[in-house]
Amino acid sequence: MNQPYDLSGSMSKNRFRNEMLWGLKKILELYKTHIDFTVVFDYKCDIEIHLDENYEFYQLKTRNDHTANTVNKLIKKDKVGRSILGKLYTLKYDDDQTEFDNVVVAIVSNAPINDGKKVHNSCESTSFVNMDEKAIIKIREALKNELSKEEELRLENAYYIRTNMDLINPEKTLIGELSLFFESVFNTEPKKINSLYRILYTEISTKASFELELSTYDEILKKKGIGKSELSKIFNKYKDNTDVSILKIKEFIDAHYSGNFKDRFESKQALNQIVIDLSSNQSMRSLEQKIVCFIEENISMLPKKDWEIVEFICASLESYKLLEMKYVEFKMLVLFTLKRFEEGVYEEFVS
Repeated sequence: MNQPYDLSGSMSKNRFRNEMLWGLKKILELYKTHIDFTVVFDYKCDIEIHLDENYEFYQLKTRNDHTANTVNKLIKKDKVGRSILGKLYTLKYDDDQTEFDNVVVAIVSNAPINDGKKVHNSCESTSFVNMDEKAIIKIREALKNELSKEEELRLENAYYIRTNMDLINPEKTLIGELSLFFESVFNTEPKKINSLYRILYTEISTKASFELELSTYDEILKKKGIGKSELSKIFNKYKDNTDVSILKIKEFIDAHYSGNFKDRFESKQALNQIVIDLSSNQSMRSLEQKIVCFIEENISMLPKKDWEIVEFICASLESYKLLEMKYVEFKMLVLFTLKRFEEGVYEEFVS
């Protein structure tokens, strides 16, 4: 809040830069922890992580040619006398100009850093205090001059991060990470993962592009940030919806076999088994996709009633049934796929 108000970053990003999606990657990492957080987009730097007792600031610098960045490039002043590292490092000072060691600042790039003696391309994160001694001296002298400091800068918790994420075209990587995130955190796959991605993309874009002046810290968090509770509401919507098809199948089984306990029991056992198998059995997943394709290609020819559709698909694809599958499991897989198809779970697969 003690930094001068500046709109240039937000105004230049109204077209939304792909680099902002690195913030989504950080969000997924943070969400797995038990700490509360708000990620602020493009206020004083590209990505800011506001925690209860600390702050982290990340500035992204993308290189299309993937050649190494240099220390000289990071400390080179622009026309107004500010450098990439200098603008970032000011965020380690409060309004009394006290340097806070625990505040994290980092340059993030898809290219490695060359400190003049070594190209650091074998590790993701390199602390500036662990670089070549000549580079450390050069950085401290340059920042001391730029920031008009009398004391030597300590450079604690200041990093250069080389991310393995594709910062040029990150969409496919992030959609995959979203799926893995849901499996890890919620033990399920998200419904309509492309839709979820677009919602998060739009939300981040809106936050990054907000241009009006914000005079209070609470306004910054609200207008420029996304908090854990806000994300939980979005995630829970998709997490809850993933179970709708299971509930509908069980209701269907109860209705279809209302007078037959044995068939109800065997069908629900088979349903539970195929849900388990789909999480780890690639052959089962391939069969599921084959059923999806069959439904998509023959949707106008399918019978009207659900169970007739199941029997029609089973008869048409019986030659593809896995040898280890019981026939009741095959039927439940077809019913499971049919209901998930109806719920739009396979939207990105058939689009």
